[in-house]
This record gives sequence, structure tokens and C-alpha cells, in this order.
Amino acid sequence: MANASKIEAVAELKTRLEKRPNFILASYSGLTVEDMTNLRAQLRKQGSEMKVIKNNLFLRALKESTLHKDKSIDFGDIYKGPLAAIFSTEELPAVAKVCKDFAKDKKDLDVKTGYFDGQVLDKKGVESIAGLPSKQELLAQIARGLNAPSTQIASGMNQIIASLARGIKAIGEKNG
Repeated sequence: MANASKIEAVAELKTRLEKRPNFILASYSGLTVEDMTNLRAQLRKQGSEMKVIKNNLFLRALKESTLHKDKSIDFGDIYKGPLAAIFSTEELPAVAKVCKDFAKDKKDLDVKTGYFDGQVLDKKGVESIAGLPSKQELLAQIARGLNAPSTQIASGMNQIIASLARGIKAIGEKNG
């Protein structure tokens, strides 16, 4: 029979997985408490949270979650040693960038795998999405793209009206 605290831990992880379906799994062995605190603060700024997990409980929560209902999620044999799960909503590229930048300074943070938008990512996959723009940056780029034609039309119309006004002024000065 399962321990009540383990059942509660699995339920908590399952809830986190369903609320924040995108996540990164990373090894944190060797990081100091101060390093972990700094990393957690940086991750909170991106709307994510980091939780140290027990590997077998995380696997159980993953199997029971709605993420696993659609397809089999297999991360291979990465579940060795202490792992932390970094949960995110849609902003996993920004979170992956925080992890990648943090790992440059602190070699003890080792991103193992991730799960983003229904896809299992290996370490290189997580690092590659770290280079993607955030949702806000993408929306700004789309807005600029949509705004550009109307700005060009307005500028062109303004030039036509200005040329017409200069022509009328020149005719008026010639006849005047």
C-alpha cells in the first residue's frame, strides 16, 4: 500500500503538470542553496516554477496526468540522480533561455530533457527553443508586420497631397 505522503506528492505533481503542461527536467547536483534561490527567482520572473522531484513519483504523476492520455511519453533513462522539474505554461522558450544562460555560469545545472507543446525534447531540443522569441516578442513582430502596409499607404497618400499642395502653390505664385 502506498504511503499517504507519496499519494499526496503524486497528486500535487499531477496538478502541476495539468496546470503547466510544458516542463524541463534538469540535474542540479552541485548547486548551492544560493544558486538555487537565484535560479528560482529568475524562473518566477518568466511565470514558471521549479520543484525538486522524486523521480519515481514524477513518473507516476506523468502517467496519471492528461498529458499521458494522448500518447506515451518516454524520456528514456534520464531519471538517474536528483532532478528538478521546471514547470511553465506557454513561455517555455523564455524559461529554456533562463536555464541555458544560468548553465553557462553554473556548470552544475544540466538540462536533461523537456516537454513542449506535446513534444518530448532532448537536451539539444531544449537549447534550440531557448533561441526562439517569447510570445510577447512574436506578437510585437506580428503587429509590426500588420502595421507596416497601412503606414506605407498613409505615407504615400501624404506625399501625394503634399505634392498637390506644392503644385497649387506654384500655379498660384505664377499667376499671382
